[in-house]
Amino acid sequence: MISRTNQPEVGSHVAAVYDAMQAEYDQLEEQFYFASCYQVYRECVRRIASARPSGLALDLGCGTGKQTILLAQRAGRIIGIDISERMIEAARKRCEARPNVGFVTGDITRLPFEDGCAQAILAYGDVIGHNFTAVDVVLREMVRVCASRGLISFEVDSKWCPDLLYLPKELWRAMTTRGGHLREWKGMQFKTFTWRELRDLLHAHGLRLVEVRSMNILTMLIPPSLLFRRREEAPRFDAFFRKVMKLDLALGKLLRCGSTRIVTVERP
Repeated sequence: MISRTNQPEVGSHVAAVYDAMQAEYDQLEEQFYFASCYQVYRECVRRIASARPSGLALDLGCGTGKQTILLAQRAGRIIGIDISERMIEAARKRCEARPNVGFVTGDITRLPFEDGCAQAILAYGDVIGHNFTAVDVVLREMVRVCASRGLISFEVDSKWCPDLLYLPKELWRAMTTRGGHLREWKGMQFKTFTWRELRDLLHAHGLRLVEVRSMNILTMLIPPSLLFRRREEAPRFDAFFRKVMKLDLALGKLLRCGSTRIVTVERP
């Protein structure tokens, strides 16, 4: 059962962790796992920027602004919001030459924007998953600020992922939990979703499914000790990984599995 209110300690802990890792955050893309993720992020952002080129766009959980600056190709205004002040500082520096981009520090369970103001909303990474005590609240806020016919694109973690084979305790937790269970990364928890659970959430909030992009399908069969290494540390393996990633990117357009999904919906 998902609580209707976020627990304050959850947001505070997440903010503290991301404040501490700000310096290393931009280096994540150099790891095998995240290389595939960022390729899909770039494709999805460019497609949304093209589909909704004008009006306000919001980047929720914007981090250091890597997706925000891609949105800046739009003619409209872009605002990034993140709970971590250090992340926001880095994002401002990245986008300082972009006059149509601005940033605010805030909690996405209480978005500081007017009803129906945004033509496009992004929330990539574990933005929704970290708010595991307030998933309904986050989605309701996103719908509230989204304009009619506006696009919302967000990432969620899949419950059933091949890397559970390497994590027997978590596999047991997943098997004994109804719906999505909680995973951990860098001391933070985030919620996973079954496809049925996600589909029901979209229906409950009146959202029309536009596209699903799955990420890291075959790559999750690679042991975590190698998958989360920097690619320059394993150059021989990198050539093989490039082939697997290419296949993963193709499969991700067809299958609804993998470690995470980017779900793009439209508000009627």
